[in-house]
Amino acid sequence: MEPVTAITTAWTLAKTAGEVGKKLFELGKEVKDRDLRQKIDEIADKVRDLKQAASELEDENRDLRERLRFKSDAYEFRSPFWYEKGKPEQAFCAKCFAKEIAAPVGQLTDWGRTCLVCGNLVSIGVSKDDDNGPYVDTRIAGSY
Repeated sequence: MEPVTAITTAWTLAKTAGEVGKKLFELGKEVKDRDLRQKIDEIADKVRDLKQAASELEDENRDLRERLRFKSDAYEFRSPFWYEKGKPEQAFCAKCFAKEIAAPVGQLTDWGRTCLVCGNLVSIGVSKDDDNGPYVDTRIAGSY
């Protein structure tokens, strides 16, 4: 089942369970027979449980889709940052990305680029000791 279909199905199930529960509640108010009212209340309780289960499944589905996103081909690593394919202007922190968090880094400054979530500072420049190209110095902002 595709993710969109699963979400739609879970949402429809929760909505339907809510409507059925409301109708059962209204019916229970009209019924005078105590035994029948108790049976209606039991059914309404089961419908509420189903609604809760549908909601939990929807949350779990959303979490699984989010985790799967980090394992797909949607991102590419270009040292020292991750980038979403087709969006080369927005870099993501490699440290946060390893924790499955798509955390953007700020714009390039004289100091480098800082993660907007964890504060990791990535200094990018040319080493004075080595003319072989750029070096990357990563540290938490304020920890040096």
